Amino acid sequence: MSRVASRLAALTVAVGGLAVVGSITVGLPFPMGAQARTPSGHCAARFPKVIRDGFPEPAMRFSSHGQLRTTLRMATGPVQVAGGRYTTETYEGTFPAPTLVICPGDDVTARVVNDLGTKEPTNLHVHGLHVSPRGHGDNVFLEIPPGRSLTYHYRIPLDHDPGAFWYHPHLHEFVARQIFAGLSGMIVVQGGLDNLLARIPQRLMMIQSTELCGQDRQSVPFALSSAERTSGSEPCDFPGRAIPNALTNERFTPLFVNGTLNPSVKIRPGQLQRWRIFNANNNRIIRLNLSNQPMWVLGEDGNTLPRMRRVRTLMIGPGSRREILVRGSRRGNDRLTALPFAQFPGGNKPDPTSKNGGPTPDQTVLRLRSSGPAANDRLPRGPLSHPVDLRRARVDRHRNINFSETPNPAGGTLFRINGAVFDHHVTPITMKLGSVEEWRLLNTSSEWHTFHIHQNPFQTVSVDGHRPREVTYEDNVAMPPCHVEPHPADPSDPHCVRPSVVVIRMRPTDFTGRFVIHCHVSNHGDRGMMMAVQVVRHPTPAQQARSVAQSPGMRIEAASYGGSPVTARAVGEVVYFVCRLGTSPGSPPTWRRVTGSKA
Repeated sequence: MSRVASRLAALTVAVGGLAVVGSITVGLPFPMGAQARTPSGHCAARFPKVIRDGFPEPAMRFSSHGQLRTTLRMATGPVQVAGGRYTTETYEGTFPAPTLVICPGDDVTARVVNDLGTKEPTNLHVHGLHVSPRGHGDNVFLEIPPGRSLTYHYRIPLDHDPGAFWYHPHLHEFVARQIFAGLSGMIVVQGGLDNLLARIPQRLMMIQSTELCGQDRQSVPFALSSAERTSGSEPCDFPGRAIPNALTNERFTPLFVNGTLNPSVKIRPGQLQRWRIFNANNNRIIRLNLSNQPMWVLGEDGNTLPRMRRVRTLMIGPGSRREILVRGSRRGNDRLTALPFAQFPGGNKPDPTSKNGGPTPDQTVLRLRSSGPAANDRLPRGPLSHPVDLRRARVDRHRNINFSETPNPAGGTLFRINGAVFDHHVTPITMKLGSVEEWRLLNTSSEWHTFHIHQNPFQTVSVDGHRPREVTYEDNVAMPPCHVEPHPADPSDPHCVRPSVVVIRMRPTDFTGRFVIHCHVSNHGDRGMMMAVQVVRHPTPAQQARSVAQSPGMRIEAASYGGSPVTARAVGEVVYFVCRLGTSPGSPPTWRRVTGSKA
């Protein structure tokens, strides 16, 4: 049973019992490739075999006896990527970073060293983990200045959901460029499906994108899926380096799988393999198709589905993860392709004069080669998990959150909130620990966004009127564009006639503190589409009352705690986010500076 299911079914809240403790001395990483179990048995009884057959897999660091103590050094230097050596920013000198394999109940400490040659500040976010946001926990308000280090400590709850998570920098205005450079790593929490599918071997696949400049001062080309064509190249001024995010062109920016272009994956005919796919792109939504063969979805964002879902096309937003089963077809080759996908009007039409946006390429991501003796692996039957359906719960508070973009009279598009890029001093949303909230996420812009919340997953109730058949929990959901006029005068800038609406429900458990909600299209988040949220045990009367706050670019109207649903004219809580891909960042944000130890 998942953490959400077990917590809500028992209607218990372990408040504060797993609070973050102070930083401690960090030792050397646990030997890579070793397998360990905690004495209390909270790891998988038998961690499924990771296939080692030449497919590139990052090094794995396992917890041992209930602890993982590791160092993550962020540095600029040459690393192996796309079959060559290119200089970029990574953790531990690998693209992607080492995979952290942990278990429920573990104590995890990570000493993060900022040796980036860019001299940029940074920090660390453990995306999707249900851990405390306080102190030196998953606190994105911390900052590690250049040349300094900071030790993070996470206590993983005993009933944490097993699944796929990841880590990356999260310092506002630096997120997109640092993820794009290569600063990403996978996290696996053992248990759950590891026990149920112990005999099905697995592969971990982190999909990243960056643009590489060859020694010939041409960008590195990659294979398109149609007619064996390649992307072509463009001139570049960074020989032997990754091109900075602000200077790249989407048309020449490929998708890498564990740091390689178009790798080959071996499988036997009829064999089942479990793939954990992590979309670590800084901006891209990807739509994957495996030669139109069926795929079976097991989990989303570290949350196991009640039953497998059979699909032929798999959409994964930036920051999201999917666990799937694939079956080897008859002997031969299949291709996993990233289908063309326009995230904004005109995004499917190459613009040779622009470096902003552009089409997601019809790229061959990997080739699946089926050969050898045939297997007869059977798909699992029956339920995979039993999550609680919050649609049956009483809603304590209703809110609306409006994602929008506003033209700037001076030209371009505004992307600020209340005149600032992001003000961490302002916390418009206060949630009560253990309460149930329903949020309506309205997209009034003509491009895709995602909604991501830290610390707690949410149940997706509907996406623009479409209700999932099963109970689905996520921590990051893609928000379709608004519904636009049928015949716009300017197809590149159509007018919205009504917003798209995503409805979610959530119940924050275990941890109080401040964290953020934001769009995980990282250029959007860096440019204003982010807001602070806090969870408290005992809200003040003012925090529970209906309230209205208005300022330039933002309006908040909150229904009272325990009040009735908001109406269409008086939306429960409207937060106007403004942003646009391709605009330059505004003035630097004001952050609480935490001066780490000298590196």
